[in-house]
This record gives sequence, structure tokens and C-alpha cells, in this order.
Amino acid sequence: MKPIYALLVLISLFATACQDMRQEVEPESLTQVEKKLVLIGFISPQDTIIAVKVGVTRPIADANYTSNYGTVKNAIVTLSTGGQSIQLTYNGKNDCYQADPKKFPIRAGAAYQLTAQTPEGMNASGSCTIPQATRLQQVRLDSSEDANSEKHYFVRYFWQDAAKTSNYYQTNGLFVYTKSCPTCKTDANAKVKSENQPILFESMGQLNTLLSDKAKDGDKLESYHGYLDQGTVSQASTQKLTFSTRYDRATVRATLLNVDEAYYKYHQALELQKKAEGNPFAEPVLLPSTITGGLGCFAGYNQSSLTLTLK
Repeated sequence: MKPIYALLVLISLFATACQDMRQEVEPESLTQVEKKLVLIGFISPQDTIIAVKVGVTRPIADANYTSNYGTVKNAIVTLSTGGQSIQLTYNGKNDCYQADPKKFPIRAGAAYQLTAQTPEGMNASGSCTIPQATRLQQVRLDSSEDANSEKHYFVRYFWQDAAKTSNYYQTNGLFVYTKSCPTCKTDANAKVKSENQPILFESMGQLNTLLSDKAKDGDKLESYHGYLDQGTVSQASTQKLTFSTRYDRATVRATLLNVDEAYYKYHQALELQKKAEGNPFAEPVLLPSTITGGLGCFAGYNQSSLTLTLK
């Protein structure tokens, strides 16, 4: 067979295959997929507001996507536990359904059920159990230098894991500091700059706040490195600033969340999605769902906090 003729045969076969693929997918059928409610809610005993977002899915190729997709504003959303319940009301400013926890306290060890129903007949529900709080025992300041002699300051959290049970955690925190600012325009002569920044926890060069006690059940656990103030001070500087000389005052407000498995897996999938964003070669990451009759995640957590004054 001549090369040119063989190439034409391959092109013809490829075109036929593509035509067959186009015929296998009927665009009209994509718009007939049943819409579902999407519930997103995370509750804890430390809530100042109980908040749940309610949305609706949009079928692929839906020509009316602007009206068929988005927040559901007319649903009946109910949270219940132990024979008691409260109806959440829609708050247009926050774009979610809310309730006052003073009227319906969230308690550790209790099981909660969330239900949502629309006038059109869509229903969805979810349930969770609030974990016990795990006491954050210690926050420690440390530092390291990179190849460019730049010093990075970070904190580590320490706590005792409860034995014989699977536990999942998330670390959060806020770094609050003041330092001299000669270029700042203030009324005071001192000219100090006050700021607060989230603590950036990293694992193997990637942002990561989630941990589990897998293979370390019952041990004393340690967080990933949580970097402060973007963590960089040049040791090559003629001033050779140390942590003590750089800040006038510095405080870490540390928080340890003991989360349930649903919370852990959902946020873990969100982190994987962020890492894969913009990468055409990355495998798609599906968000796990704990919602019956719909999609989304309803989960619980409990937290403990510790404030450490560094200077």
C-alpha cells in the first residue's frame, strides 16, 4: 500500500469514528437531566451564626442557565436534633440560610439533621455528628534558612490524639504584629504599622492545613510548618534583623479544629482541585457528597484555641 493512500485511509477512519462519537451524544438529552439541590454547611459549638448555602445544579447545555442556576432563595431549610428543630431564614446579604446558635446550640457528641425543600418539590438532606474538642497543648516558634540565606519563621502546633478512634484535624491561625514603619503616615510620632495575616501551613511546598491520625493513633501530633508574615527576613541585610528586632509586638492566635471525616474529605478534595487548576494534564477531582437526594457536604467540627505572645 502506498504511504499516501494509507494516510488517506487513516484519516477516513478517524473521521468516521468522530462522526460516530458525535452521534452517541444527544445534546437534547443533556438538558433533560434532573436538577438537584446543593447543600453546603459546616456547624460547630463555636458558631456565632449557623449558616447553610442552598443552590441548584445546572444541566449541561441548558440555554436558560442564568435563571436555572444559582442560589435557591425560597427553600424551607430545617436543622434538627433530639426531637428539636429550627428553621433557617434566608439572608440575602450573606447569600445563605441562617439561624442564631443562642436559640439552637450546637453541642459536641450530638447528631444533627439538615433538610431543604423547595416549592417545586426538590428535596435534599444530610446529617453529621459533632466531634469532641481536642485541646491544643502548645504552640512553638521556630525558624530555618534557605539557600539564599533568607530566614523563615514558622510555628508548629502540638496536641494529644485520642486513641482507638479515627480523628481528623485542620490547623488555622492568625499572626498579629506591630513593627516600626518610618514611611507610614500617622498622627502618632511612633509611626508603627499594625497588621494581621493568616498563618500559611505548608507540607512539601504545598499549602495544607489538613491532617489525620492515620498510623499515629494515640500519639502526640504535630502540625505542618505554619509560616508567619510570609516568613522571610534577609540575613544578608546589614541590619541582620532577627525576629525580636523586627517586631515591636507579635502574637499568634492558634486554632485547632477536630473535624469529622466528611469535612476532612471534602476540604481535601477542594485543595486538590486548587492544585490542579489551570493544569490541562491534571486528572479531574470529584468533590465527595454527603447529601441524600442532592449534592454537597454537611459536616461538623469542634475547635480549641491558644494565644501565644511571641514578643
